[in-house]
Amino acid sequence: MFLFDRNKLKMRSEEDEEGIKTFIEYHGIKEKNRFREKVLNELIGANLCLAVLDSRLLFFGNDEKPKITFEEIIKSLDSSMMAYKKIEIKKIPEVSMFGLTVKKGSKKTDKDYVIGFILNKDNFKIVKEYINKFNMYYFIDRTGLGEEILLQKLEENYEEIDELGKEFYCQIFNNNFNYRLVVLSGNEAANEIKEIVNKCHSEL
Repeated sequence: MFLFDRNKLKMRSEEDEEGIKTFIEYHGIKEKNRFREKVLNELIGANLCLAVLDSRLLFFGNDEKPKITFEEIIKSLDSSMMAYKKIEIKKIPEVSMFGLTVKKGSKKTDKDYVIGFILNKDNFKIVKEYINKFNMYYFIDRTGLGEEILLQKLEENYEEIDELGKEFYCQIFNNNFNYRLVVLSGNEAANEIKEIVNKCHSEL
């Protein structure tokens, strides 16, 4: 296990059969949004990233209304001409990822969806609002896959979202409610990820 604690940043790693999970706790950092954006931008680099948003995560705790509606997100993606795919999913009252269970509010929407969109360094600013508000998955590809293939992978694996991460350089889950990034990767990538996180923190 690796433990790093400096200037209110905590980082540790755990290894299991899935790979290396790097837990990045940034709740103690003053510029939380800036740090999160820097880390994601650095990890994505010149590559494509499949970002995944679950409509059930627009609710949190006892909130009766989401901070932004799913329809507004779709409209924004349409107007920006970003490649995306919307998938209707079976309604359940809660969703779990990396051991975190997020419950929906008491008032539910008619349908639930998973939406995947292709993120890169050029369109990052367009969806920065969602990145800074919602719990989201990020799957970073370094093999040169195109947008359509990445979205097809989501369509084939959206019911087992954690399985999808095994095909990528790394899988990131960002929990904006407790300010934690969880990165699943191979051993070599884990070392590079730690270096990137430390660099981003030192540049704040």
